[in-house]
Amino acid sequence: MDLFENILPAQALGIEVSNHWKNGIELCAPLDKNLNDKGTGFAGSLSSILTLSGWALITRELQEVGISANVMVVTSETEFTAPVTGDFTATCETTDAKIARVLQNLQNNGRSRMTLQSEIPGCARMTASYAIRFTS
Repeated sequence: MDLFENILPAQALGIEVSNHWKNGIELCAPLDKNLNDKGTGFAGSLSSILTLSGWALITRELQEVGISANVMVVTSETEFTAPVTGDFTATCETTDAKIARVLQNLQNNGRSRMTLQSEIPGCARMTASYAIRFTS
């Protein structure tokens, strides 16, 4: 399943999953669909791919264990450290312990939260909190 088939802004920005591994995911996007007026990566696009990397990681982890849930970003803080001058990637990783806590909270309460850090190496990083609720 394409994680972004129902997220039209992700499609417009050209965001795709480029790699995934146990407890991690990498998204990529082309610079030419995400330019600002200075010819570098638009901050809104960078924030979008960072947010989506956390969302995609949680969504994929839940899918792998057969859980259908809504995942929504609740809060985020982004630091931009350098301009993006080419195609870019965002990575997000978690731990088995964090995933186990989310799964336990979902089982006990039907909802959970998870805070993740995402990064566009050398250019930006985000800390975001996601709410997770069983799909009704």
